Amino acid sequence: MPANSTVQPALDDTVSATAPSRAKLEEALADFRDRATQVAQETIESLKSQAKPYIGDADEKLTEARSYIVERVQKQPLASTLAVLGVGVLVGLVLAGGRNR
Repeated sequence: MPANSTVQPALDDTVSATAPSRAKLEEALADFRDRATQVAQETIESLKSQAKPYIGDADEKLTEARSYIVERVQKQPLASTLAVLGVGVLVGLVLAGGRNR
């Protein structure tokens, strides 16, 4: 009796047994994907709702800072210009300091 005749039925049994397993695996993966998508969406919505107060506070602080800067520049334009120039020179020196070494 050839060995091929005993291998073929065993192979057929294995292939037929893996079809339902494969279907279950694909179903489980689809379910996992759906759940992961739902959790990600819920997390994003939660983070958005938690960030809203901070965004509002930051916007308010930026508005206050902008009005303060505009007011100071209008009251003392020369001093403001010199201060900005000084900061620019310092930043330039710091950035150029790494190149000279």
